Amino acid sequence: MSKDAKTIVDLLDQQYEQVLIDARRLVERYVDSSMNLYKKTGVKSVVAAVSIKQTSPNAYSIYWCKLVPLQGQKNKFAPLTIPKGNGKHKYPASSFEFVKSPYRLLVLQVEERLAEIRSIASENRQLRRTLVAYEKKLSRYQALDHGDLCSEE
Repeated sequence: MSKDAKTIVDLLDQQYEQVLIDARRLVERYVDSSMNLYKKTGVKSVVAAVSIKQTSPNAYSIYWCKLVPLQGQKNKFAPLTIPKGNGKHKYPASSFEFVKSPYRLLVLQVEERLAEIRSIASENRQLRRTLVAYEKKLSRYQALDHGDLCSEE
């Protein structure tokens, strides 16, 4: 890979990491806000959690889970992934019908921001894949012998 392309890939990776840091901060603020709502209102509700998992060496996935209590185990929950749909960056509001007020509004606000993060992260990874693929093609082309054309005598 050329030096310039490597620099661009590194920049894209740095930007992607910053977007992930922003997503993690948003999730922390969501948890804090949920706890504050609970302290203010005392309302208990089924909790929706955000999961950020590495799906490949260069990519992460950000999705919502419904935390379902495990039978016979106090304060233990199993995270069930809420399906979003392929090729979509935003969950529909109907995905969170199980979340009761006042938490529902908070979840919808956080999802609005997460959808933007997913979209930006997806574009970033697509740019990276395109640049890396182009550099491979260019490198193969440049390695070819571009000598004289054959001519019949």
